[in-house]
Amino acid sequence: MTGVRELFAGAILALLVTVAERGAVQLVDASGARDAPALVLVLLLAAFLGVLTAVATRMAGLPGATAVTVLVLGWTIVPRVLAAIPAPAAQLFGSDIGLTGPEAGALAVATVAAAVTLGVPAERR
Repeated sequence: MTGVRELFAGAILALLVTVAERGAVQLVDASGARDAPALVLVLLLAAFLGVLTAVATRMAGLPGATAVTVLVLGWTIVPRVLAAIPAPAAQLFGSDIGLTGPEAGALAVATVAAAVTLGVPAERR
């Protein structure tokens, strides 16, 4: 039963990561930030999302590798699945395109942030 719980929790976390990532990018776009400031904002928000994902994974008692897996799935697979759903709400967070340069960099930053957060020993938290 533990595997089913981890799978379900990972799927929910991946969906939340997708919504948070798309929302953050749309907020940065709406802010009017251009070029370098927009990239810096997206990278900072991605690092924060990575830390939040790692903390949620640890709080749920899931294995550490789940956080990194959830981030990658939330950035790559889930948007394509949401794009296939014809509902307007799903289309808002769905995407059929590959990762752009800034999105790939943001994913790398989020993944490193999650890995670093999970690597901190328990007595230091």
